[in-house]
Amino acid sequence: MKKSILKDTLSLVLITLVAALCLAGVFQLTKNSIAEAEDAERMDSFKVVFPDAMDFRDIPAETIAAWNAEHPGAELILGYEALDKSGGDATGLVLSAVSHKGYGGDVTLSVGIRNDGTLSGVKVTSMSETSGLGANCTKEEWVAQFKGIKAESVGYVRDGDPGEGEINAITSATVTTKAVLEAVNQALAFALSYMNG
Repeated sequence: MKKSILKDTLSLVLITLVAALCLAGVFQLTKNSIAEAEDAERMDSFKVVFPDAMDFRDIPAETIAAWNAEHPGAELILGYEALDKSGGDATGLVLSAVSHKGYGGDVTLSVGIRNDGTLSGVKVTSMSETSGLGANCTKEEWVAQFKGIKAESVGYVRDGDPGEGEINAITSATVTTKAVLEAVNQALAFALSYMNG
């Protein structure tokens, strides 16, 4: 009886070890492809939120990290200067930001901000919000509200017409609305500080 239990235990340990090694191997083989796909998707979202940019120039990671350390709330992931047709002059910034306060977890988005502080676009790139409610934050007609807003921060209204610097909240999804706004407002604050020196 003891030999049978020992044999079964060793078999299970061996199977688990082989499975873990296989998974580690698959991860090693695919991690570069996954990272490249994520980078390509992020750059595509940058072109959506700042369509007239001809190229993008990195904002140093240290600058982003220092901002995050001093400004709690939504987290900036990375940023780029949006360059004009000549490829040398920055006409604004594109930033990737994440709020950790979504109803279903993290809400990640790309934000385009022109040099004068006007939002050129917002695109939600990742979220786990409730289908039919918070997930509506990805709909073009909802994020289109951000385009052209010029304000130090964006607010929302639940019912009625939004005023200057405001958008309509997602119906029955105030938590998601607040998460998106937290990320947008963090990006706006960084952009205004960065562009004003």
